[in-house]
Amino acid sequence: MKQIVLFTLLILSNLVVVSQIPPGYYDGAAGYGGKGLKTALYNIIKDHKEYEYTTDTTDVWDILKESDRDTVNPDNVICLYSGFTRNAAAEYNNGNGWTREHVWAKSHGQFDPNITGPGAGTDAHNLRPADNSVNTEKSNRWFAECNEEYIDPDGATGSYESSTEWLWKPRDEVKGDVARMMFYMATRYEGENGEPDLKLIDYIPADNNSPLPLHAKLSDLLAWNLQDPVDDFERHRNEVVFSYQHNRNPFIDHPEWAECIWNNACTGLWFTSYPDTLITDRENYSYTVSASGSEAAVITITCETTLPPWLTFTSLTHEASSATASITGSPAFSDIGTYPVSLKLSDGTTDIFQNFNIVVIDGNPITFTSSPVSNATVGEVYTYNITATGDAGANFTLTGTMLPSWLNLINNTGQTATLTGTPATENIGLNNVILTLTDDTKKTVTQEFNINVVNPADANRIIISQYYEGVSNDKYIEITNVGDVSVDLSPYYLARWGNTDTPSGMFTNGDALSGTINAGQTLVYKNANAQNPVYAANSAYGTTTATYFNGNDPIALLKNGNTWEDRVDCIYSSLAVNPYWGLDTGFYRKATVTTGNKNISILDGTGEWVPISIAQADNATDETSEYLGYHIFETVEIKDITTKFKFYPNPARNILYLETTGEIKKVEIYNIAGQLIKQKVILGNHTSVKIFELKTGLYFLKITDNKGNCSFIKFIKQ
Repeated sequence: MKQIVLFTLLILSNLVVVSQIPPGYYDGAAGYGGKGLKTALYNIIKDHKEYEYTTDTTDVWDILKESDRDTVNPDNVICLYSGFTRNAAAEYNNGNGWTREHVWAKSHGQFDPNITGPGAGTDAHNLRPADNSVNTEKSNRWFAECNEEYIDPDGATGSYESSTEWLWKPRDEVKGDVARMMFYMATRYEGENGEPDLKLIDYIPADNNSPLPLHAKLSDLLAWNLQDPVDDFERHRNEVVFSYQHNRNPFIDHPEWAECIWNNACTGLWFTSYPDTLITDRENYSYTVSASGSEAAVITITCETTLPPWLTFTSLTHEASSATASITGSPAFSDIGTYPVSLKLSDGTTDIFQNFNIVVIDGNPITFTSSPVSNATVGEVYTYNITATGDAGANFTLTGTMLPSWLNLINNTGQTATLTGTPATENIGLNNVILTLTDDTKKTVTQEFNINVVNPADANRIIISQYYEGVSNDKYIEITNVGDVSVDLSPYYLARWGNTDTPSGMFTNGDALSGTINAGQTLVYKNANAQNPVYAANSAYGTTTATYFNGNDPIALLKNGNTWEDRVDCIYSSLAVNPYWGLDTGFYRKATVTTGNKNISILDGTGEWVPISIAQADNATDETSEYLGYHIFETVEIKDITTKFKFYPNPARNILYLETTGEIKKVEIYNIAGQLIKQKVILGNHTSVKIFELKTGLYFLKITDNKGNCSFIKFIKQ
């Protein structure tokens, strides 16, 4: 049986509530009213710590269990609209527990946390426990006065609805709580950084399910704020949420601010405008200052600081209870810097001040707009076309602060240049480059990068890594870059020759490839009508007509041409041995294969391919070679030190495994720039190293044995 909780003084005495507003927390709101106060409060409460909606660690369930704890039965939470008490630990419990009510309905602004993730949808200042059936009835109704009490199957709730309009009025004990939560949401979410721009309106929209970020009804919410003052339960709740999110609901600490913002019912003197404080050079700055007073005296706005020559203050109007002024100007590049401004609002008796800084920044900084080419091959021309941007009409100078001897920097006109050269064998490895760009205003920027020079045998090592011929159009070809550098795919084709084991000439079906395949990356190409396995159909990189095979067709990867003679890798077999070698089956490449094979390699005894059933591929788990879209290659044995080591897989996603006949002392991981990223001290003959936090790319693994011998091996993190 559900219970109604009556909040008596005895119950509330169980809450130890002490105002814990941090000293200075609201200093940024001093002297503001109206829209200016709303903006000042936004700048105070924005950027709060966000939590997941549901997770194994702390989430909003956990926060609500503490913020809305039943003071009589601390194992329960109090439901907002009914006062029913619910077992906190039960949570949703398939509809038999409680739910998390978005007081500002998440549909009015489209911030469902199950879709958008943490943000407005997980803000605990807008979430309250609710009985499931009551919350379903409330739905996304507008808050406004209505007079038909909602009777839940478990009893009266004290909340009201309307049979003719989409309205809801919370019970009297919490209607002020609801109003102050709505004021918080309309202040906290102003449309910045991808957040919704929530606004309170004073009419009932025609569309009950409007996705617009609007909620009604402002005048009733303002009335409820006055009729149901802040109580200790609400103050305690504000403290709990603040302890998690590190922001407060200002309208619980200062409920009078709602009237000041939305009814302009403030006291004394106040600025209603909020200054723009950031400007770029050579752009116009304009701040219209406005202020009000609650008395009938004439008020004035004056500037109490000496402004720089590029800024002008003008007093526009000074009337009873109202004044305006302006600050305008256009800074030059030489004006970049910070300028303090102090404005005084006075009625002749009382003075208040608005103090702020105007910060002028470089609106068109000099910068490189091109990304370096970081790979080169011995004997092949390297070219990096450099582009930059900066102030219009400026003269640019580009120099090579650090350049390998095989590179030449060719300065072109304006904001472009070319870095080019042909590396030799002695240049294999990382070659450090530092470029410095300067303009005639003495702005300077540098671009530093490494060029990884490799042998031709190590470059462009792309292989066919899996073949899949399933039911109907469920056909796939997988390729993998088993080299150390990214490769431009534009010279490559995937192609098929029909029903033969002596292919020649131009392909029967095929397509040019495009894009880039990174070192260690695996790409899947599918038949355009493939449906299964679903994981492969959904994640395929592209489609190709080379998948029009029927179990007896040679498949080849071509480079710089569209004929069989241009192949760099292939998969096919003798039809005399098996006329349908590739029907209703799959093959994946062994990990030891790291170069293409231009010859017959299926059923020829070379052992390059591992046959698998279609079911094996369909049910494969990620990080296995049977899985379309992942390929393990080059399991490495290190033989240049006393002890023999092996590590796998390569590439790796989350964990590297090491095995040895001797003893490993230490494992270190370096990035391509030579910086130590991670290390692990070990005493044993096998271990694992977690690498899930590493970014995708090429790394060096340094292994040291118990005698101090060490080796470096490259691996790829996917």
